[in-house]
Amino acid sequence: MKKNKILMMLLSLVVGFGLWTYVITQVDPAGEDTYYNIPVSYDGEGLLEERGLMLMPGGDTSVTLRLAGNRTDLIKLNPGNITVRADLSNISKAGEFPLTYSIYYPGDIPSGAITVQSRSPSMVKVMVSRRLSAEVPVKVDYEGSVPESFIADKENAILDYSQIRVTGPAEIIEKIDQAVIRVNLSDRTESFLENCRYVLCDAEGNPVDVELVTTNVAEVQLQVKIQRMKSIPLTLTVIDGGGATQQTSKIEITPNTIQVSGSDTALESLTELKLGEVDLADIPHSTNLHFSIVLPESVTNLTGVEEAEVKISFPDLSTRKFQVNEIQPVNVPEGLEANILTEQLSVTVRGPKKAVAAMDGSEIKVRVDFSGGTIGASSWKAEITVEGSDGVGAVGAYSVSAALQEPVPVEETESEE
Repeated sequence: MKKNKILMMLLSLVVGFGLWTYVITQVDPAGEDTYYNIPVSYDGEGLLEERGLMLMPGGDTSVTLRLAGNRTDLIKLNPGNITVRADLSNISKAGEFPLTYSIYYPGDIPSGAITVQSRSPSMVKVMVSRRLSAEVPVKVDYEGSVPESFIADKENAILDYSQIRVTGPAEIIEKIDQAVIRVNLSDRTESFLENCRYVLCDAEGNPVDVELVTTNVAEVQLQVKIQRMKSIPLTLTVIDGGGATQQTSKIEITPNTIQVSGSDTALESLTELKLGEVDLADIPHSTNLHFSIVLPESVTNLTGVEEAEVKISFPDLSTRKFQVNEIQPVNVPEGLEANILTEQLSVTVRGPKKAVAAMDGSEIKVRVDFSGGTIGASSWKAEITVEGSDGVGAVGAYSVSAALQEPVPVEETESEE
């Protein structure tokens, strides 16, 4: 019984399919169908680009066709295998244009088997714009700031692309003024090298709709140096002399500190910066000196000051000049004698005002050391000492003229009888 039911069902299907085939092929061989949303494709876009033009959205992108033909052919059709094409090659300027279009069917449908009863729209509308390319600068927009003891060298940031090439409709390209990279510096304490996305903006920084715009790069590499900052004092090595000491002198360094930046390793050992050395014995009176500020190669001078001024004065000291007539030779080589040609030496001394005022000049001793000397006249360094006057010393360097020579024989005279 069950087998009979199955057989009856199969027989019904076969009979039904046969009747449907008969109707389609014999009873009603011709028919009509409507096909919706058939996409439109365009030929000649390359020619538009050569003419500085481009196809814009806003035109017709699909059509509806009412087609007639044999049903065996119609049932083979659908919106996906019907091709609608329009030709752009005759367009030579920007604007809106109506274009005729051609319809193509799959290859297994005989030529002329299908006729178009109606089409909507009858012509497709296209929008063509002027195509423009431009170079726009890359701008980095920093947000936040690094911690207080660090500095970000934003002005010397390195970009692998300083400009972006943008291409698209002229009315959009003309609005684009800059490519903006937004970077948050908050809590950053180390230099970084990153690939960053950018936003194409107008002159006011507002984003521009760039759906139809193409660019030469999608990301820009940004490198920013972040380093620790430190305040470094400027110092001077002072050698006491000439009746002056560092304590009795007034020494002012301008600037007395500078701000520097560098790696933690470079700054750890940099606790002060010595400008140079000053011997007070060589400075007879108040003076201004200048020293170049030279830092280690890995450290940056943030102040930009390249030279320090050192003012040296002696407000609590006085100077006085004495003429010294007695010059004592010492360490004259054996077999020679020294002939001091300088008869008088002008010596300037400096020290506490009361001590200098009480001097009469006898306290000043001038010695010339002839160690290693040879026969002949020359200038010799004079060593000045001040004895018996506490805190007083000679200022400046002194020399005398002297000749080393063999002793002159003493002639003997005959005594009279």
